[in-house]
Amino acid sequence: MAISTASFGTASNGTNKATYTPDRNPNIGVGYGTDYSGTVVNQAVGGEVYTVQRFGKRKSWSLNYTFLNSTDQSRLQALIDLVDGRKDVFYFSEDNFSTTGTKVRFDQDNFTFEEVANGATSLSFSIIEQL
Repeated sequence: MAISTASFGTASNGTNKATYTPDRNPNIGVGYGTDYSGTVVNQAVGGEVYTVQRFGKRKSWSLNYTFLNSTDQSRLQALIDLVDGRKDVFYFSEDNFSTTGTKVRFDQDNFTFEEVANGATSLSFSIIEQL
């Protein structure tokens, strides 16, 4: 599904999305993926391979924002600070919360706003679905 309006909030219906969502969408080329790290593969002494699934697959997204003004940078910084990086969850919506948002968390420890022009920054980050 293509992102029509990426939004972030602390409620599944996006009631406070304006506090954390930049006015612009992420750049074209959002990365979509599926994480299967909940499946552990083991091999017995005789060579037989078996798996144990601790949890199912999870969706993931990689987003890149460029030319953020100071207001949009502040909104994303507020979201990062609110959830303490990857510590707490928040909600992400690909359609501006016209449907229920997906519970996610950041999938990285470091966030760097890079200056790309006078008064403009960029930020790339990845999020993963919280089961």
